[in-house]
Amino acid sequence: MNSDDTPKPSGKSGPEDTTQALREKAREALSDEEVLLERGSPEATINRGYYAVFQIARAALLTEGESPDTHSGIIRRSGYHFVRTERVSEEVGSILTTAQSTEGEADYDAFSDFGREEATELVEKAHWFIEAVEEQILSSR
Repeated sequence: MNSDDTPKPSGKSGPEDTTQALREKAREALSDEEVLLERGSPEATINRGYYAVFQIARAALLTEGESPDTHSGIIRRSGYHFVRTERVSEEVGSILTTAQSTEGEADYDAFSDFGREEATELVEKAHWFIEAVEEQILSSR
């Protein structure tokens, strides 16, 4: 409670609000990756590309009543709900896995040396993934 005894908002909302917030985070990460690519920061671009697809995958899983606690859980459950059921193609589904492994190498391998070409490819795939999820999963809710 604050000084006038009115409850403060908890910052948590219902699943629809959370889904929308995650969609916005995904779009923001896409915007970030484009700026970083222009600035010549391929590894930072890869990081933001991964988080763009990660956030939209989280939003999609909320439509199934799921909110896994780990990155690997997000990937596994996305495959279960969306690739296995052919709501997205295997090719689209594999973008999340590829983005995670690429991001892991870019962020944690001291000797990683990604260039503009790899970053550009991830930017394109992130856009494709997000468009597919928006159209094939989130728009149907």
